[in-house]
Amino acid sequence: MRNAILCAIILLASSFVPHKRILPETLSWDTHFRANPDRNSMYAAVTSTIWQYGYRSTIRGNKLQLDFNFLGGVDVNKSWVKREKIRNNNASKQLLNHEQGHVYINFLLLKKGEYILRNQEYTVKNYKHLVNKTAKEISKFYTDMQETYDVETKHGSDLEAQQKWDAFFESELSQF
Repeated sequence: MRNAILCAIILLASSFVPHKRILPETLSWDTHFRANPDRNSMYAAVTSTIWQYGYRSTIRGNKLQLDFNFLGGVDVNKSWVKREKIRNNNASKQLLNHEQGHVYINFLLLKKGEYILRNQEYTVKNYKHLVNKTAKEISKFYTDMQETYDVETKHGSDLEAQQKWDAFFESELSQF
């Protein structure tokens, strides 16, 4: 009985602990860019990101329970930089900031994709199709955003467009 009361107090108290803010990875050239550069590429750096999801379903009668898991981040073994293309410290900071934007977009995919998939209405009959369809739509939306980001910022060389995207990222990430 005493243990049950202690457990109840701990559970109740933990519900009042402020939640830690969730942030995406912060890139560094040494940690995140380990792949050999593509010498045929015109770009000075490439950030490769990962988004994966999985779920386990339990069906009892007409009651469906889905337990999701999500993984996202930087694939350090596919991300690369041509250090000889970086002229100075300022150019390095600008390029790394641009590459960080790709991580931010991936983080938004991870967090918003997780929210959408977890909170969608599923039935025993539609859940397999609906999970797959929704995940593909979410992935396409953020893949398109990655491409738009590169086009609009000219891969980070248009500093005015980059600042607009940086403000967008700041606003979006403040939710987490």
